[in-house]
Amino acid sequence: MPAKTILVCDDESVITFMLASRFRELGYNVLTGSDGDEGFRLASESIPAAVISDYQMPGVDGLHFAKRLKQDARTAAIPVLMLTARGHRISPRDLQETNIVQVMPKPFSAKELAAMVLDICGPASDERAAA
Repeated sequence: MPAKTILVCDDESVITFMLASRFRELGYNVLTGSDGDEGFRLASESIPAAVISDYQMPGVDGLHFAKRLKQDARTAAIPVLMLTARGHRISPRDLQETNIVQVMPKPFSAKELAAMVLDICGPASDERAAA
């Protein structure tokens, strides 16, 4: 069975590079985007197992990206892990309009984030789980 795909969407290239490297080491396929528009296009084309998105990005921010994912039948079930900086809070109403399952403040632990993805998505592939 092919490896599951994770989409990382952040306008900070250092973060996308670091997270992409970490999840590839764990066996996941990884796609990266730098804003909500690009993230939505990639999610619509690939239907990833999970999305990790920054809250604050130029153009379409992470919250609107997550809302757009939930509104589209193709992407409505994709869980979103939201990274936030500067104390951004997401209201209960906004959470209901998205599939945000976890909000993690920056700076964050890549190890903790990887554990959350594993908990939400399971192993990168069924083959690794059987090994």
